[in-house]
Amino acid sequence: MTNWTVWKQEENYQKLFWAGVINGIGNRFTQVALLALLYHVTGSGVAIGLLFAIRMAPFFFIAPLGGMLADRFSKKAILVTVDLLRVPAVLGLLFVREAGDLWIVYASAFLISMGEAIYSPARMSAIPALVKSDRLIYVNAIEQIMIGAVLIIGSSTGGILAYFLGNSAAFMINGLTFLLSAYLISRMVFPAVSEENRKKTKTSASISPARLILGSSALIAFFIMMLTMPLANGIDNILVSIYGLEVFNMGELGVGFMYGALGIGLILSSFFSHIIKKGLLILAIIFIALEGTGHILLSLAPSFYTALFTVVLITLAGGLGNICLDTVMMKFIPRSKQGTFFGLMQMVSNLSLAISMGTAGFLLEIFAPRTLSLIIGLAYLVFTIIYALLFSRVDLVKEKREFIRSI
Repeated sequence: MTNWTVWKQEENYQKLFWAGVINGIGNRFTQVALLALLYHVTGSGVAIGLLFAIRMAPFFFIAPLGGMLADRFSKKAILVTVDLLRVPAVLGLLFVREAGDLWIVYASAFLISMGEAIYSPARMSAIPALVKSDRLIYVNAIEQIMIGAVLIIGSSTGGILAYFLGNSAAFMINGLTFLLSAYLISRMVFPAVSEENRKKTKTSASISPARLILGSSALIAFFIMMLTMPLANGIDNILVSIYGLEVFNMGELGVGFMYGALGIGLILSSFFSHIIKKGLLILAIIFIALEGTGHILLSLAPSFYTALFTVVLITLAGGLGNICLDTVMMKFIPRSKQGTFFGLMQMVSNLSLAISMGTAGFLLEIFAPRTLSLIIGLAYLVFTIIYALLFSRVDLVKEKREFIRSI
């Protein structure tokens, strides 16, 4: 079986995939245009920093709620509704003209981010509901293609679009992408849920997110991974820009090439899914170690092109790790609680990411970019040892059986 074979068989997932690509690229357009608009209106770095804080905030308290809604109500209805509600939120940015209109920027950014906080766990929990269990590894590989394509196309063309057609065009196109995404998702057909499973969902809906996590040592380990990994990811995302701008003095072109390399690595990772059969958890930990090794090599890169190649290898390992880890979690977590779990993971990972990206600037004042890259690489290796110890005593099959009985 290959990615292409699974793709042809999973027609409902195809619609979810294209919806993700379309609204993801539209979101990138708005991100680029919004930053340009804010800088043009205010010229303030503080205003831009506030925008990032406002965009992160909904994930801290809305994502767990969004996950619980996905467990109790129709995932399809949630996804369509959120896409439609984000249309007026993004079109509201068309009315920003001067500094006095900043409240529109922040209100729209908050509403768009709030929609994403609800959308993300619902979408992720929709994948195992649509796709057969033995095909999850291939679909999660295809997801890396989607992420990479959005990163490359959205980031590269967003700036071009805003430059030639203006910020308003980017906002209007994003509104259209939300409408098209809602249309595609409305055409998905979810498999019928048996009455027995429906009753289980209602019974388990009362379980709090905290009790869900603490109910299994495996979930505690997953929780720790989602809490710690973004601490390194956030800093290395900032470092990619710094390598292009400062280390190799390639300016904005260097940043563009670096982000393109990130996307290429993710896309390439999808082509290795057919050789990943067993030991997914062990492989995920190995790939994290390889990702850390890549950062150590990046700190030694003698040229810009060597750095680009190293970044591709880093995200190749990261993408393979994501494929393995997402598949393990989707198979381990009971279907009735996946929305709640993924919502909680969104909250935790975004909190860690915000802390990481917030401290990256301070760390770069203390350490040279290459030194910080070395530190991040070593941090990945330390995390690898911690994860290996956490899962060394976990029997996933036994844990899943006991966990299902407990809920």
